Amino acid sequence: MTLFGRPVFYGWIVVTAAFTAQFVTVGVQTSVVAVFAPEFIEEFGWTRTQFFAADSIGQALLMAIGFALGPRIDRFGARPIMLVAAAFCIPSLFLMSQVNEYWHYVIVRGMFLVPAASVAGFLVVSISVSKWFVAKRGQALGWTSMGVSMAGFFWPSFTAAVLIEPLGWRTAWMVLSACLAAILIPSALLMRRRPEDYGMLPDGGPTQLTSEQIREAERDEQTSLTRSEAVRTKCFYLIVLIFGISVVGIFAILLNGVLYLREHGLSSVEAPLAVAAFSLLSMLTKPPWGWALDKFDTRVVGFLSFVVGAAGFVLVIQAAPTGELWLIAGALAIMGLGIGGNIPIQDMFWAEYFGRRYLGSVRSIGFPVAMGINAITPLAVALSYDLIGTYDVAFYSCAALWALSAFLCLMLRLPAKRRTPLEALVRRVAALITPRTHPAVRAASQKRA
Repeated sequence: MTLFGRPVFYGWIVVTAAFTAQFVTVGVQTSVVAVFAPEFIEEFGWTRTQFFAADSIGQALLMAIGFALGPRIDRFGARPIMLVAAAFCIPSLFLMSQVNEYWHYVIVRGMFLVPAASVAGFLVVSISVSKWFVAKRGQALGWTSMGVSMAGFFWPSFTAAVLIEPLGWRTAWMVLSACLAAILIPSALLMRRRPEDYGMLPDGGPTQLTSEQIREAERDEQTSLTRSEAVRTKCFYLIVLIFGISVVGIFAILLNGVLYLREHGLSSVEAPLAVAAFSLLSMLTKPPWGWALDKFDTRVVGFLSFVVGAAGFVLVIQAAPTGELWLIAGALAIMGLGIGGNIPIQDMFWAEYFGRRYLGSVRSIGFPVAMGINAITPLAVALSYDLIGTYDVAFYSCAALWALSAFLCLMLRLPAKRRTPLEALVRRVAALITPRTHPAVRAASQKRA
């Protein structure tokens, strides 16, 4: 296709659609929860455990949904799945404005909003992007995942200052419902299953890639692992564990960060602004993390990301009691700098270790474990606060889990089917160590000419 008279690879349109879909679905489902929490707790007298129990129920439902969803993403692509999810998500957001009883809240948020928003966003779009790119996959996933962090940067402050403060929390939910409809449906309509369906190759094909990159794309397709092959590898379980336990910290800060900071003296507007520093740095560093994934060993990139994130988490816990907005925001920014690589690194691991052909089917096997851990997280963090009276124990535990994930990254090894054949590896090493002025290299290039 062309844009302003210039040819554009449609994969980048898919990236743009995936970015906007994650921006709005993560925004209205996860990013705004901490802003609405004080309103619900104050008006209805619920405990934090009660408030976050709905999120745990939604994540538990995703365990079953995700398992069944993967093969259908491979078969039908993201577009029909996202449209069906939108049909549930949009009215669920509106119905949040009508909640008067606790069971209303549990059903609307726990059984419909959380699962539908997750399906329409992160569960499907990254798989689609991974199918459109091989050589430039890290960059594509980096740009795509910026939508998640931009949601955390934009939606809490916007919702608190522009919607809840002047209009009230009920009207705010109605406006968010309209925003979701206006952004998600066009994004879903732009999604496409895979380049081969339209006579294209990953990354743009011959006009964009070297012959070696084209061979790599073909090899990626040929060496992709099926679901049954993947579950027989050690790396499958390591990847599930790494990103299962690491998401605990992300959920903890996104769902409880505003409440945590308000207890340390920050106002209802300052607390979302401070948490926005986490999302801002996470967003801005995603393209560099994606670039690093294309250039360096994915395991090392993952290690660095988790180590910086864990250090940032500890700094946040130390800075919060000071009540100084700039100091807390700085610590959150360091955390965001590290953990900004989490989503593109995870997506890269799955695609790199198992290939893109059966990616949906393979990832869906890991969904139940990841969603199970996600289901426990909101409830566990809230319960920890209700019992102990502080978030510090839960937050230090999250930092420790990130440090553990860092070291687990270094233990990963490619499945035998995905390893570079010896002949190709020798050619790569020879190309790196042989000067281009070597007579054999000159003769080969003259022969090709």
